[in-house]
Amino acid sequence: MTGVRAAAALAVVIHHIGLPATAPEPLRNLAASGYIGVPLFFMLSGLVLGWNYSSLTVLSGTRLWRFYLARIARVMPLYWAVLLFLVLQRAARGVPQEALWRHVLAIQSWSGDYAIGQASYNPPGWSICVEVFLYALFPLLIPVIALVSKRFGAVGLVAVIAFAFAVQVLLVVLFTAEGWAHLSVEDPSSGHRWLYRNPLPRLSEFVIGLSLAFLLLRGLRLRTRIAGWLQVACVVVVFVVAALGPGHADWELPAFYGAMWSVPFAVLLLSLAAAPDAWLSRFFSTRALVTLGTASYAVYLTHRPLLPYLGKDRFDLLTNPSGWATYASVAVVVGLCLLVGEGAHRLVEVPARRAVLRVVQRHTTRQLVTERTPSEVSA
Repeated sequence: MTGVRAAAALAVVIHHIGLPATAPEPLRNLAASGYIGVPLFFMLSGLVLGWNYSSLTVLSGTRLWRFYLARIARVMPLYWAVLLFLVLQRAARGVPQEALWRHVLAIQSWSGDYAIGQASYNPPGWSICVEVFLYALFPLLIPVIALVSKRFGAVGLVAVIAFAFAVQVLLVVLFTAEGWAHLSVEDPSSGHRWLYRNPLPRLSEFVIGLSLAFLLLRGLRLRTRIAGWLQVACVVVVFVVAALGPGHADWELPAFYGAMWSVPFAVLLLSLAAAPDAWLSRFFSTRALVTLGTASYAVYLTHRPLLPYLGKDRFDLLTNPSGWATYASVAVVVGLCLLVGEGAHRLVEVPARRAVLRVVQRHTTRQLVTERTPSEVSA
């Protein structure tokens, strides 16, 4: 699962960088579709949290507070550090601070104003708002999924997954029929606002992830060969659909925001976790991907503010290039983003998380730990 986070973060980085205009259209579409790494993050988050906190409820007392403190320690220190850098940068340039309090509290994505919800400060920060919302609801959701698993077994969990996916499909149909799907991203009624960056629709992916966790907790395992073929099918579907892009039918754009990927992502994650010896499972377990996956959150948060310092914002200078040098420059920029992210992970994220946990431990009688394994802290 750590290696999967690496792939998702890399997809988002490439999406923000883009490819030269001379690149083949399928490759440019593939890069432009890199934002699909974000819904994968939400589904993966549900799976990992469901696995590690399967018995948590709102009545868990001290365990509940330990869960929330662990979540805050995991995501907020680096988020605030990057935000502070951007605030100081604005102040130095004389740029007014725009709804700063929303960003400090990580509630900016609830705003219908695109400048507040995503465009200002650190654009990827909108997804942290979604994560905070999902964390807040987790103790309410996990007992329901646990009850379904206990009473109805795997069939009930598959039904929950099907229901969550059906909700996504219905939203795509609604936004396509009403003409909201292709409104400008700045329109408060746009599909981009309500299907992509608003926290509510992201509940579907999170619930699917929780259900996958309980399928695994029930002992679901797949034969290596079957899992391998499922992984091949999922990778091919994702790459082919992303390379074609969302421009062939009106419903495709809203579907690309999430619904298009729920089934292949769910099958992929399940096959990875249920068959650790399958080919893609082993690939994602390599040392390089695990290392990158461990730092993926830092890469995700730091790469967008970094891009203007590595050239023109969104690399407009590469829109009319020629020669392989331009492709090499894109690779160099990706490498620099990964390097800075690794540095932020080691020098800011990890020390800050440990500092928060030490402060908490001084005021509690028991050490702040996760229910199952320390590895969840990086989820």
